[in-house]
Amino acid sequence: MRAGLALYALLMFLLVPGCNPEKKRHLDQSTVTITDAEGRIVQKPAGDIKVITMRAGAVRLMAYMGLTANIAYIEKNDLTRVVPYMMAHPELKQLPIIGVGNNYDPEVVAASQADMIISTYISKEEADQLSDKVGKPVFCLKYGDLVHFKDDFYNSLKSLGMLFNKAERADSLIQYIELNLSDISGRVQIRQPVPKVYAGGIAFNGVQGIASTRAQYPPFYYLKLHAPADSIPNSLESIGLGQKNMMVDLEQILLWDPDYIFLDASGKEQWKEEIKKPLIQKLTAFEKGHIYTLLPFNWHTINYENLLCNNWFIGKLLFPEAFHDVNVDQKCREIFQYFYGKDIYDEVKDRYHPFQKPDAGYGK
Repeated sequence: MRAGLALYALLMFLLVPGCNPEKKRHLDQSTVTITDAEGRIVQKPAGDIKVITMRAGAVRLMAYMGLTANIAYIEKNDLTRVVPYMMAHPELKQLPIIGVGNNYDPEVVAASQADMIISTYISKEEADQLSDKVGKPVFCLKYGDLVHFKDDFYNSLKSLGMLFNKAERADSLIQYIELNLSDISGRVQIRQPVPKVYAGGIAFNGVQGIASTRAQYPPFYYLKLHAPADSIPNSLESIGLGQKNMMVDLEQILLWDPDYIFLDASGKEQWKEEIKKPLIQKLTAFEKGHIYTLLPFNWHTINYENLLCNNWFIGKLLFPEAFHDVNVDQKCREIFQYFYGKDIYDEVKDRYHPFQKPDAGYGK
């Protein structure tokens, strides 16, 4: 009889509103509603959260925002990438991985202790399916670029600011980028003749040679240079909007005969042999010694900090009077410091040997 009364009392306790431990635990787990880049309403757990980053550039955007401490899991391929965000945050290499290469394991993601997933280059439908599959909210970001899809890039920074209560950092970074671009553009007056330029060796699904270029390469765009590649209408889109990489024939480069050629350091294993060909060395840029290396543009999507550095170097090179007060190395240090909170420029230089003649610093 006493046992029956005790059981009855326990049942009544659990049924009384506010007394159910499971219900109380659920009520304590408040959430914050935020809209992601795909217009999806995402419920984010309140307070400090841990996340899984997925796809190209997600870690980079988190690093820009000073949020690497919130990353709990990482894609395997990021462990081997030699890129500025990993140079600035080598501790990321100690994080557990969520699959093989860039492919996540749904079971690992579902079993992880992460609160949510942050992903670039993912559609609304795919994000919904992933969320249903692993039981975690998925927050979509649009990576954008520095020309036609700059708003996507800025809005992603702002949405991360809202997600992690760091709106001031997002606004500050956007303002810093805009000040750089405005300063660069403001120094260049329209003049004739405008240098004819070409950028080669830009990565596209891996290392590429001199024939890999890009329409509306941002430094050329902001410096108002004549880039014949911009006139090609059928560009080959890589992993997202704003990534207008294309492959051109070597004969086309010969026809363009640019005054200056800039080679992306990411493609050096390919173009360092190509530029030895007698046909290529007949180009005006080679004959005049107007060929230089640049920091990687597209390495696991766009390196925005590298592009700003490339902007300043090309501006100083082509318009020395307009950029007479600019020390490129000093400017690059400032940029890396602002983006990552650390001056990693020496490490970046040692890796990529930017802003040199292509025969300098290689083969070491």
